[in-house]
Amino acid sequence: MLFLYGPFLLMELLDSSWYYSEEVDIGSFAYNSVLTKAEKAGYEIEGSWPWPGNFSGFEPGDVPEVRENFGSAALVQNIRLNYKDDSELMVFVCENGTETGIKTCIAVSNFSHSDPKSPLQLSEFPDDSWILEKLGLLFDSDEKASEKYLEALKKVAQNQTWDAEIQVNESPDFPAVHAYLTENSDDSSYDNYVLGFYGYPKIGSDTKEVFLKDGNPVGSVRYFVPKAGIVTYDKENRYIGNRYIGNRYIGNKYIVELDSSGKVRLEIIMHVGSVRESIPEKKYRAFFREMFEEMGLPPEAVDTFEFFHTSLMM
Repeated sequence: MLFLYGPFLLMELLDSSWYYSEEVDIGSFAYNSVLTKAEKAGYEIEGSWPWPGNFSGFEPGDVPEVRENFGSAALVQNIRLNYKDDSELMVFVCENGTETGIKTCIAVSNFSHSDPKSPLQLSEFPDDSWILEKLGLLFDSDEKASEKYLEALKKVAQNQTWDAEIQVNESPDFPAVHAYLTENSDDSSYDNYVLGFYGYPKIGSDTKEVFLKDGNPVGSVRYFVPKAGIVTYDKENRYIGNRYIGNRYIGNKYIVELDSSGKVRLEIIMHVGSVRESIPEKKYRAFFREMFEEMGLPPEAVDTFEFFHTSLMM
């Protein structure tokens, strides 16, 4: 296989030239609407929308800080509330939620629990009053409902290992939780993790917001920020045939990589054999402006990108 296909794959990688830009924040836009318009315009879409069910998460609701930082398409993957230094209460979308209709998992864990194969002891739970208060916060529930969840957690702890976990049909009140974390902390920070398959396209970023009080964790929120690559070829592209690898494009590939927070990166991968070739700046900027206009992005934003040109030669 390598003997047959290797030379052609190497040629794709090493005998080409490309343009790329650094990431630019162009401001807020309607992420799903942009991708819908791109699809209607005939562009290829690589990455995530996300469509319902593609990625597990809760809608964040009306939280201005989250909307401004990550855009309207971001999802909340999980919420952790810390009790002292060794235990926490966590909520997240259950893996089987879309099949059974059960949306939310509630879990109590203790970092000092040394044997992952043994049940969590009730002595390792946070204080009942703390758990009841946090369950009321998470689900905007009355004391009776919170007590029901706590009793269920204590009961399943006897038959589960590592932590105690139950499933409920409610979604957390994220605006209330975020307000609590903000009010009860004096510092917060973000950790970013980029997700992708084989390097490209990146499907999104996994961002964790940590809230601290006097240097100690109060809680954290993990967000999913969807990312997509919108792809097309210039009108000068054409197919060539090969008995080993079939038909393929030899035209220039234009890519608009964006995420729901408003960050955009532009790239042009030129055709095979383009090492000594270039594209006039006026031409490729006009091409990207047309793409932006058809997707519902401001065409003038293309002028804010600085492009770099490089190539690899076999």
